[in-house]
Amino acid sequence: MRDIQIVAEIGCNHNGNVELAKEMMKRAKEAGADAVKFQSFVPENLVSKYAPKAEYQKQNDGKGSQLDMLKKLALTEDEYLELVKYAKNLNIGIFSTPFDSDSFSFLQRIGQNVWKVPSGEITNLPYLQKVAAIECHNKQIILSTGMSTVEEVEYAINVLRLSKNTDFTILHCNTQYPTEAEDMNLLAINKLRELAPDWRVGLSDHSEGIVASLVAVGLGAKFIEKHFTLDKNMSGPDHKASITPEELEELCAGVHKAEIMLGSEEKKVTDSERKNIFVARKSIVAKRKIEKNEIFSENNITCKRPGNGISPIHWYEVLGKKAEKDFEVDEMISCEGVKREDE
Repeated sequence: MRDIQIVAEIGCNHNGNVELAKEMMKRAKEAGADAVKFQSFVPENLVSKYAPKAEYQKQNDGKGSQLDMLKKLALTEDEYLELVKYAKNLNIGIFSTPFDSDSFSFLQRIGQNVWKVPSGEITNLPYLQKVAAIECHNKQIILSTGMSTVEEVEYAINVLRLSKNTDFTILHCNTQYPTEAEDMNLLAINKLRELAPDWRVGLSDHSEGIVASLVAVGLGAKFIEKHFTLDKNMSGPDHKASITPEELEELCAGVHKAEIMLGSEEKKVTDSERKNIFVARKSIVAKRKIEKNEIFSENNITCKRPGNGISPIHWYEVLGKKAEKDFEVDEMISCEGVKREDE
């Protein structure tokens, strides 16, 4: 079992269609995702009728208010329960981010144990306190840090730390959809680790493709969240910044391979490369014919492959000693008190 968790963020990309959501869950499971994530909200409780769309939402979903958009994307409680049951049949994890009090209460009632704090709520003290106060088995809190300063991140961390018996994860994030490469700033993952050294670090990745997620794994990310769609050309605000099933499969395979490649921090000779020492390293050999009792010098010895004789690391131990016998050109030098590599 891999240590890095990959979550397919379906979010609102189901477009309010339960059957589409199920197909997305099935494809995410087939691609290798560990879990799928949704967004739970009552549109009227989340935004006012005056709330505008973000620029990327206008570009991807056309005109109209944010409230009008969300009304088309919301799932009812019964619909989400249907998806929870389907996830159990698929054997894939499922959780949802609540965006209002009613959704909070609903997800608590059904026993959700994974609580994702979205970037937009990082300064919402009542929200943070509500998440911290939840009591459930195997509780997990995931904090996304898009649009936030170091001071705001520290503030949220301190509030959420009040949660007991909790597994914490903090995610680097940029909330532009999609995020341009120059704005990813992935090295900030190191700063998050410094701010919360006992928390897992990860990435909520809104960039195009999978490169950023793989780089994050190299920086120690243990949690990767990526928006997921079946078709980037579907109507809706997030589809264009999402990855397809084929890309998700590539991401899962890449993360798994990267995790294997990372290995441990121990620097050692692996069994696979040990056999190459003989052919790749060099030994001290005769540069020309050397007669017995002749003194070894830079004029009569040199270093050549293979590496099963006296290692050049002993070069200055060999210089100045007497030859114990005659040596032919390229013959490996033997020297009293200095062992050959094959001895």
